[in-house]
Amino acid sequence: MKVEILVEGEDDIKPFTKIFEYKKSDEFIFFNSIEVIKNKISRNLKLNINETLALFSAFIVVSLNEKKPVKAIQEYASQLVLPNQVLIGVPDLLKKLTFTVTTEQVKDEVIIVKHPIHSESFISSTN
Repeated sequence: MKVEILVEGEDDIKPFTKIFEYKKSDEFIFFNSIEVIKNKISRNLKLNINETLALFSAFIVVSLNEKKPVKAIQEYASQLVLPNQVLIGVPDLLKKLTFTVTTEQVKDEVIIVKHPIHSESFISSTN
C-alpha cells in the first residue's frame, strides 16, 4: 500500500509531500498505529501533523477498499478531525490534501480533500 499526499496550506506555506507506504505483512503495524492515534484523541490529547495525516490516510484507504464513492469519501474526510483535536497551526498547514492511493485493490486513485479541518472562523462564515 502506498499513499502519497500533497499537502497544501496557507499561501505563505510551501507545499510538501508525505508518503505512507507498507507491505501487506506490515499492514497490522500501520493500522495499530492508527488505533494509538484514535486513543490519543479519546484522551483529549492533540494530534501533530504526522498523526493527523496518518489518520486521514487510513480513512482514505479503508474507504476505497470498501468501494465507497469518492464524493462520500471527500465529504466524510472533512468531518474526521476537529480543530480542537490538533495542535495549533495544523489546520493552517492542511488546507488542501491530494491523496494518490495505490493498494492491491486500487491503482493510483486520486482524492482531493479541501479544508479537511474546518476552523471555527470558516464554520462561522458559512452559517
